[in-house]
Amino acid sequence: MISQANTPLLMGIDAGTSRVRVLLFEVDGTLVAEASDEPPVKRPRTGWASTKAEDLWESCLKAIRSVVAMVKKPDRIRSVAVASVGESAVPINAEGDAVYPMIAWYDCRTRPQARWLKKHIGEERLFRITGLNLYPIFGLCKQLWIRENAPEAFSKTVRWLNTADFLAWKLCGVPATDYSLASRTFALNIQNLEYANELLEEVGIPCNWYQTLVPSGTFLGNVLPETSKITGLSLDCKVSSGGHDHLVGALIAGATNQGTLINSMGTAEAVTLFMDKPIDDKAIGAQGYVQGVIVVDRPYYYYLGGLFTSGGAVQWFHRLTEQRYSHEELIKDAWKISPGANGVLFLPQMRIGSPPNPAEMSRGAFIGLGTDTDHTVLYRSMLEGMAFDVKMILEGINQLKKVPEIKNIHCFGGESRNDLLMKIKASVLNRALTKMDMPETVSLGAAILGGIGAGIFTNLQEAINGLRFNTYEILPQSEWVEPYQKFYDDVYSDAWKQIRPLQEKLLKGFSPNDNDS
Repeated sequence: MISQANTPLLMGIDAGTSRVRVLLFEVDGTLVAEASDEPPVKRPRTGWASTKAEDLWESCLKAIRSVVAMVKKPDRIRSVAVASVGESAVPINAEGDAVYPMIAWYDCRTRPQARWLKKHIGEERLFRITGLNLYPIFGLCKQLWIRENAPEAFSKTVRWLNTADFLAWKLCGVPATDYSLASRTFALNIQNLEYANELLEEVGIPCNWYQTLVPSGTFLGNVLPETSKITGLSLDCKVSSGGHDHLVGALIAGATNQGTLINSMGTAEAVTLFMDKPIDDKAIGAQGYVQGVIVVDRPYYYYLGGLFTSGGAVQWFHRLTEQRYSHEELIKDAWKISPGANGVLFLPQMRIGSPPNPAEMSRGAFIGLGTDTDHTVLYRSMLEGMAFDVKMILEGINQLKKVPEIKNIHCFGGESRNDLLMKIKASVLNRALTKMDMPETVSLGAAILGGIGAGIFTNLQEAINGLRFNTYEILPQSEWVEPYQKFYDDVYSDAWKQIRPLQEKLLKGFSPNDNDS
């Protein structure tokens, strides 16, 4: 049983790709307790994945109960906020029940709906209004898919709650959406920060499905009595709005500092740069980059490029090898492999093409396999391919004249704990990286937002200034820099264009059925 002084404790919830994490912090960011639970994921078709809203909520409750049980005085837990994946949501009926499972953020069954939007609305217009490239993962595509494939569920829907919105609503009974999650729906006008009602009406989605827009860190309500009874949280515990996981983590990882690029390294990887205003350049969307906004004390617009299968590729590798090799074993052995992984190249775009080479559906590839290629070489080549892809994303960002000069790169997330990957990335980019030594940056960011909403902090900067954590500088491995630059120039930079035509033929012949329900 954890016993501390009577200072406030802040709870941050991170509803990620595969599990719900609940962490409890002191106001200075010191970790007090943590727990997690994994809701079941159904995969009825290749490329499909969904979770029942009830299972997600039950996992959240289990993790909260576990954390509360570790604290001697649960009434010290003064606040809670939720951060989550950005493109998964719950359709709710008038009785407050989910009418269809939550389609996973990475589920690409919605490709036909993306193509419909391209034909009837147009990529340029969508980007001009919303700041988003036409990827099939965004909320509007999922709504159109439900309309076409589950019309009864569509007709019963009266409310559309993004993942973090749903959990906050279940905690306190108040529905609301923050701007960062609204930025992942195709429903937010990034120019005026209001819902794009004209666009929604044009495509036939009820505008009243969407909730009131609030800044992240806005107080919503106290924990409901029934939730208090189940979890042990006090009735005085205040629930506030959180946001999109990558952006919530970026807030406290230094993104508010001009010229600091944030590299969020999880199942998916986001490269994010905050700006004062959105950029009006249609080429950005055409290259697969997106824009959006998170609002706290003021709007923080951002420019983002994503590798959709970063940690996801590593997870796939572990499943493929049936978990025979631990992370520690793989990393230790892969250190011994020279740069270039014995001539094996890995293309990490295993779901969707990453900028500046967008594709609504993609598959990864190993090139250069031989009879002497073993699991260690494959693993090293995967880490290198992930780093090369981030380099390509950054090169696209650097070509934009209106983007601030990148002075620092701050890294956080589960994959940043891989020292070999960090050393490879620093060497591929040929610049120092700053590793943020935070237990769970996204959960801590959510906890900070909850503290703001509860009045524990007066503003974001006060909260950030009070955090205590270490940072580590990761320098390039000098003897790796030149061979990596040569490998990138001679092989990787052109590999996508070379292999994409063959990949398209394979996808055409073996793509998942778009309309099986």
